[in-house]
Amino acid sequence: MRRVVCLGVLLALWGTCLHGQGQNVITQEQIRADWLEQVRLRFQTPPSVTPETDAAGGCDGLKDGTFGFHTLHEDRPWWQVDLGQVTALGYVQIYSREQFASRSAQIQVLLSSDSQHFDLVYQHDGTAFKGHSDGKPLVVHLDGRRARFVRLQLPGKSYFHLDEVEAYAAGRKQNIALHRPATQSSISEWSKAGPSQHGIAWPQVLDQTLQRAEALAAALMPMGLDVRAALDSLSRIKAQTEAFDKQTSEATWQQVYFRTRVIIRRMALANPLLDFDTILFVKRAPTQFPHLSDQFYGWWSRPGGGVYLLKDFGSTRASVKCLTEDFAAGNFLRPDLHFDAERLVVAYARYDQAVGDVKNKLQKARLPEDAFYQIYEIALDGSSARRLTHGRYDDFDARYLPNGDILFLSTRKGSFVQTSQANTLSTLRADLPDSYVRCGGDQFRPVPVYTLHAIDRQGGNLRALSAFETFEYTPSVAADGRILYCRWDYIDRFNGHFFSLWSSNQDGTTPQLVYGNYTKRPQATMEPRSIPGSNKILFTAAAHHSITGGSLVLLDTTKGNEGEGPITRLTPEVPFPETEKNVGAYYANPWPLSEDFYLVSWSNRALPPHYRCRDEKNPVNAQGIYLLDCFGNLELLYRDPDISSMTPIPVRRRPRPFAQGSMAQADDRQVGEFLVQDIYKGLETVTPGSIKRLRIVGVPPKVQPNMNRPKLGVSSEETGKYVVGTVPVEADGSAYFRLLSGVPVFFQALDAQGRAVQTMRSLTQVLPGQTLACIGCHEQRQKAPHVKHLPLAVKRGPSPIQPGPNGSWPLRFDTLVQPVLDQHCVRCHQSGDKGTPFVLTADRAWDKLINYADKDLHKLVFERDASEPGVGPALKSKLLSHLSQHKEHQKIRLSKDDLERIYTWMDTYGHIQGSFSPEQDQQLIALRDQYQFLFAPSDLQ
Repeated sequence: MRRVVCLGVLLALWGTCLHGQGQNVITQEQIRADWLEQVRLRFQTPPSVTPETDAAGGCDGLKDGTFGFHTLHEDRPWWQVDLGQVTALGYVQIYSREQFASRSAQIQVLLSSDSQHFDLVYQHDGTAFKGHSDGKPLVVHLDGRRARFVRLQLPGKSYFHLDEVEAYAAGRKQNIALHRPATQSSISEWSKAGPSQHGIAWPQVLDQTLQRAEALAAALMPMGLDVRAALDSLSRIKAQTEAFDKQTSEATWQQVYFRTRVIIRRMALANPLLDFDTILFVKRAPTQFPHLSDQFYGWWSRPGGGVYLLKDFGSTRASVKCLTEDFAAGNFLRPDLHFDAERLVVAYARYDQAVGDVKNKLQKARLPEDAFYQIYEIALDGSSARRLTHGRYDDFDARYLPNGDILFLSTRKGSFVQTSQANTLSTLRADLPDSYVRCGGDQFRPVPVYTLHAIDRQGGNLRALSAFETFEYTPSVAADGRILYCRWDYIDRFNGHFFSLWSSNQDGTTPQLVYGNYTKRPQATMEPRSIPGSNKILFTAAAHHSITGGSLVLLDTTKGNEGEGPITRLTPEVPFPETEKNVGAYYANPWPLSEDFYLVSWSNRALPPHYRCRDEKNPVNAQGIYLLDCFGNLELLYRDPDISSMTPIPVRRRPRPFAQGSMAQADDRQVGEFLVQDIYKGLETVTPGSIKRLRIVGVPPKVQPNMNRPKLGVSSEETGKYVVGTVPVEADGSAYFRLLSGVPVFFQALDAQGRAVQTMRSLTQVLPGQTLACIGCHEQRQKAPHVKHLPLAVKRGPSPIQPGPNGSWPLRFDTLVQPVLDQHCVRCHQSGDKGTPFVLTADRAWDKLINYADKDLHKLVFERDASEPGVGPALKSKLLSHLSQHKEHQKIRLSKDDLERIYTWMDTYGHIQGSFSPEQDQQLIALRDQYQFLFAPSDLQ
């Protein structure tokens, strides 16, 4: 137990260095410098962002391949510079943002003398250009045209961002656009403010500091701490500052501020919740490639650091001890301490400088195995270390489960169309292909999917706990035994948001939403931790396109599971990054001691940008270990000036949550059951009895690393799909059926004609032998189910699945829809026929149908952030409406099978194909044939 610091003793013999292992662990100078840094980053009102301040980055002389300015996604976005006077121009030189250079491929150059009337003088030919990395900026010759204002513009709807713009007068070699006034059409969440010209507003700083101090004292008093002396001192300081005026010097204000912070620090470190004297943490350099996903790949790791113990923090005896001195230079990632506080698990990847530069990282055999993150267990006294995982897969974020097993994240999900223990175990025998994110990447920067897995303490009994199609992040074990984690849930919707908070049982069964399935701000719910003695959850509101860091949030699910209502911003000085604003600081790695007090890491630098960077924009030493409270007091505990210190964990025994028995059972058939109790719950606008069937849509993994390849549909980032089939929905809204285990699926509620009335925007799964139940689309998760009677579907056995039409498993336009067109339409709609531009032959049919009536179907099947009952593509299609109303088309008699084919294609979002490779097609056919016993008799050939 840690001895509570006496408030009557000045902390740490103020001015004396704290030593450990031959180094200064923390000094008076460090603490004071940190307090001043907080004044700069946590008190000052940041300058406002305007079109002018952001646009200035386009002519500031900095050329690094990133963006100097950034507009909204809008029609014809523009940027312009004022050259000061009408000038005969020789040429304009344009440096593109290199990551999305194609966005500027049709850039236009316009000139004006009065900023009111612009003449278009150039439009680029559609080829992408760079400038920074290849030394080949776009040069537009203007041949002496006279203008004062140079405007650059995109002709369509897009974001607009460039690295740098230079303008040269005819016959001159001087860039006359440099540091000239600029503006642009709009600002975005990535736009930047100009440098602040304001000094420190010391009266506001002291007022807020004193308020924080008084709130801390009020919170500590009921905990048994005598804070009367502190309150008296604060009262005297407050009276002193009230007598200050405009003539009071900065040095005097600073001295009073330091005195106030000393009182706060004494109180903070005397907190009875600090009943431990050692903190486990890691020193590490963040990833070379800042992104919520890329940050966890060994090939982007940077060297330095290790696993450390900070002992006797806040005292003159403070010291640090390294537990990993025998490891080769590498990177240590996100440890966990066992419940008995005698051992820990951590991920480690040996650093190999050449790995990050490998052009084709898909050739795993050419990459060192130990350059991938692997799980190690280390004794807390440093006496032993054991490697628990092997193979060319990234295994990380290990967490002890209450039954002694170890939960972790892994890329071992791979390209299997069905997740099973047999498939997972095969990763121990070979370096198998991965599956990948749908919206980015290539062979140089592959983005393999990782999901929840588990092993026993010896590294055996390897198994996947999740069949989810894309990423799962930062798991923890809650006090009630659930696994809490973030998952990236972009199922046929925009990829930028929807990193929502989920939970599951310890065996992976019953994945369910905790918070944020439709919430856009905050963007990512990373690092969830349940709070001791509370039902609330602490998490980091992070950005999509950077490393894990941002603002800290307290979640109360009794107040809902969407939007701002259930959350409290604990660090309001840091807006939600990317969706609101990126600022010059961020928080990460919260470990709650209570609802009010937390260990955290804090960075005095901004989140690094989203591209491979190893420079000052992505510093190795941004983060330190701090004690934070909900009142805004932040006290430095440890900071290494050379490398970041992260993920603090108190070294003490903690309660072991209840070990859940497994709901899954060994089952060679790999089948579970699913029960929908009442599909109308959540479909209040839908007439009861109108939903007749439930369509089950399976989702295969993406097996190529390249962005938008192959093209499945209109957005090029769609979820792959195949139609498992349909099952009946009873009059009371219930449905009961058996389902393949380990296969991610979503459901669609169908009307009597077979059209989708509502589509699920997430995925679920069953494990072998499990029966999973839900109430509807969707139930209130804060309320217990209210079932008046046994659902009708349960009164009989599980319904056999009715297979979908030929061409729906695998899903292919040419076998699902084209036969209907060939039979009924092509004889009139083919090339060469006069007056028949609507050609429906096999080479043109998909494009014509998708773009009919001003791209009506394209709009209906494009990404939607949420489903609205009654707005399914088949229900709203102008094409189908035209067919039913047009006299000539009324003569065409489409069979029930014909209509089912068209409805199925439209409601599964108008794909060209639903698989990512011919090989995956064959895997899906084999899977379909293997599970024939689940289906009602039908022709599947």
